[in-house]
Amino acid sequence: MSIIQKLADMVGVTPQVFIITIVVLVIAFILIWIKISIDEKKGVNSQEKEEIRKIVGNLVPDGVQYTAAYAHSKEVYGGAHMRREVYHYYAVGFRPDQADHIWVIPIGVEGGKIVYTEPVRASAENLAYVGGGAYELLLKFPGKRDNFIKLTVDESNTKLGKECRVNIQQPDEAKAWKPFAEAFQTGVNAALGVDKKGRALRN
Repeated sequence: MSIIQKLADMVGVTPQVFIITIVVLVIAFILIWIKISIDEKKGVNSQEKEEIRKIVGNLVPDGVQYTAAYAHSKEVYGGAHMRREVYHYYAVGFRPDQADHIWVIPIGVEGGKIVYTEPVRASAENLAYVGGGAYELLLKFPGKRDNFIKLTVDESNTKLGKECRVNIQQPDEAKAWKPFAEAFQTGVNAALGVDKKGRALRN
């Protein structure tokens, strides 16, 4: 008995169906890989990346002095039978030499163009604590349990439907984000006298 016959028997299909399925999967993988590669090249100097730069430059005081980056997050609601995923997108402005605050601007994509709302300056003055870590920073504001913003700054962002709406390659920004996020979290929580879960620090 051939290997293909054995594998087909294991999944309960004929060898012909098994081979066709493998071929289709390989072709799909190749097409997805080609799309991602093309989108990555587009994202190096993309219009979306320039728009993020302009948004931070125009809405943030002295915005040209800030590193501008694209950030995103995902919240999952529901249980095993019902599941809902909500995606959020942001333009963020940060300065490694001023790790006491960060500017966060909620954005969206409508008709292929980036739209935005009012910027928020997050610091010890208006935060309850800073949770998470450098990969996914959580800005918790006082009040309701769901009054928070999550920020993830990835080096490579390619269009993947609702999960990612832009082509943006930002290796320099992502590299600068990690030490900034760590310093921001440490500094703000120290000023508030709490740890990264919002618990008061012991003297």
